[in-house]
Amino acid sequence: MAKAPKTAEAEETAASQMVTETITYLPGPMDPSVTKWRGYTVHANIPKEFTAPAEHFEHARGNKFFRVGNEAVQRETATTPTTSSEYRAYLVRWLKDPAIQHADQLIGRFAKDRDLRAACEVGSDDYAWIATLFMPKLHELARADEMTEPQVATMWISHGFNELPWSA
Repeated sequence: MAKAPKTAEAEETAASQMVTETITYLPGPMDPSVTKWRGYTVHANIPKEFTAPAEHFEHARGNKFFRVGNEAVQRETATTPTTSSEYRAYLVRWLKDPAIQHADQLIGRFAKDRDLRAACEVGSDDYAWIATLFMPKLHELARADEMTEPQVATMWISHGFNELPWSA
């Protein structure tokens, strides 16, 4: 059955539901700088004005990666871990930090958490798991820094580690 053509009144009602808002894409540290929103390309941290049905903007309001207009963004608050499983998740997040570009920075960041790991009661199973993520990243950075194994070992010692926690 064919649809009846839209009347001028129906078109006016649809047009009145159209809203113009500014959308800003706010990616996380490891997210792409460009994404698609409702078929439109949006660039990170650059406000862009859209005219669309009101429900489109409600979907954006419910997404932590978008800001509609001048609204405050609901970001996850970084909490200090209190358990070993929370520490593992915390470590995964900081391993992705783009500011860590050298082996010394990575080892220094790990050393900084010494007391936190103790407070979280990070144990041998946790350290074995941590090593599977940490060591490949360290090898990658050490290779980029053109460091030898003895140089990396000296770096560990300079940060207060005579033995790696996962080799005990």
